[in-house]
Amino acid sequence: MAVKMHLSFFIFATIGSMQLVSVSSTTHIVGDNLGWNVPNSPTFYKEWAQNRTFVVGDVLLFQYNPGLNTVILVEKSDYDSCTTKKILHTYFRGNSSVTLDRVGDYYFFSSVGMHCEFGQKLHVDVVAPSTISSH
Repeated sequence: MAVKMHLSFFIFATIGSMQLVSVSSTTHIVGDNLGWNVPNSPTFYKEWAQNRTFVVGDVLLFQYNPGLNTVILVEKSDYDSCTTKKILHTYFRGNSSVTLDRVGDYYFFSSVGMHCEFGQKLHVDVVAPSTISSH
């Protein structure tokens, strides 16, 4: 009987702690209505990201037509200079979802033509869920 009670307690405690760990994620539609396209202003995506908090587990949804755009994940040096010396990941099939799975900086741009030079680039700084202050 005691073994069954301990087992029941263990199961309830495990289920309860799993619910506490559950964190909801947010899907961010990159560029909102503009989507992932060459912006009118070279600072458009910087301004778009400025007013958002990106948390581990969140998803970036890049909306674009395949063949007209790409999304590449690069290191800061490539991002700053719009070069493709070390591409970490390439997305090209349209409407690409990227799950932000670690804390830190992510750097994206379109590798099509001069899109990056015209401002089609995005930097996001991802924080851990516990670093968000609730008000």
